[in-house]
Amino acid sequence: MKHLTPSPINLISAEADRMKKSGIHVFNFSAGDPILNNHPTILEAAKQALKEAISPYAPVAGLIELRSLASEWMNRRYQTKYAVSETIVTCGGKFGLYSALQILLEPGDEVLIAAPYWVSYPEMIRLASGVPCPIKTTEREHWKLTPESLKSHLTKKSKVLLLNNACNPTGALYSKDELAKLLHVASEANLTVISDEVYSELVFEGHSFVSCSSFPQHRSRTIVIESCSKNFAMAGWRVGFAFGPAEMISNMIALQSQSTTGTALISQKAAIGALLHADTVSSYVRQAMQRSRKLFFDTWNRLFSTNVTPAPSALYFFTKIQEEDSVAFCKQLLDSSHVALVPGIGFGMEKHVRFAFTDQEDELLKGLEALKKNTKQPYF
Repeated sequence: MKHLTPSPINLISAEADRMKKSGIHVFNFSAGDPILNNHPTILEAAKQALKEAISPYAPVAGLIELRSLASEWMNRRYQTKYAVSETIVTCGGKFGLYSALQILLEPGDEVLIAAPYWVSYPEMIRLASGVPCPIKTTEREHWKLTPESLKSHLTKKSKVLLLNNACNPTGALYSKDELAKLLHVASEANLTVISDEVYSELVFEGHSFVSCSSFPQHRSRTIVIESCSKNFAMAGWRVGFAFGPAEMISNMIALQSQSTTGTALISQKAAIGALLHADTVSSYVRQAMQRSRKLFFDTWNRLFSTNVTPAPSALYFFTKIQEEDSVAFCKQLLDSSHVALVPGIGFGMEKHVRFAFTDQEDELLKGLEALKKNTKQPYF
């Protein structure tokens, strides 16, 4: 715990907020939070909950209605057969990941993760007494883990494969065939798979999302993490889900009972409003992010004379920089251009930075123009 490092995303966002409070206009490309009005069905559900004028503790595992809607949402999309007993509501997808690692890992167990990875993976693994084992991927292979690279990193201590699909920060998206091969290797190595799928509804331009839960033969050793934060633009409500074998979910419920006591009642009611109209709400978010994505990359290619093709999923642009130190680069850029980015080292990939195209369209446009105006050399 003494060596625990804070999220670089939060550090950059905090510094950006400090500058804003001092009167400086900051263009924030750091936070992957869709800046979008909540869909009316979410707000209406929350309003109805407020009219009840009482806010008791919610059930630790989540409201039965919400767990039922969440399992039905998964079953409809991926032809799964999750029961309520195989579903838990968590304080965002992040706590779902945290609790899954806590129940699975013994001291010294190794967790395989593709690099670049989401910034919180290594620290969450360490908090569960595990050992993060990054497997470097390359842009040439579209930042994807391969069966061969997974095999080459297996040891006697390998316990879990933590797979992120669609991927933060790269937007990498795995096909059904690619997932089948990875899951086969994981099965042969007796690994439990934690599949982080919180961007499952943010897939663009005709691409299809395939869940690890779509493979019945591997479901007994797979935990899928989902979230309302990105799919329904409900980041601040803090509602996530985990789906998996009843015994694993039962252990996660026990852990939740001794830690968070569950997710806020009002947030769960709002999530019910989202899931009752899941296709409508996710389409609303996806279309808005599609517009932001197009504006971002059209503007980027115009200003920087490039021909960048956006990734098929998620909310990010992960790009190489000329500078060796990505932290120093991001600090310098924040000071000089008032543009907030996340350093690549936080994702396990130095000499890179991550842009999020989640802000309002006017902010995206002006932010990229400010970046171009104050860029004295070809950083990108």
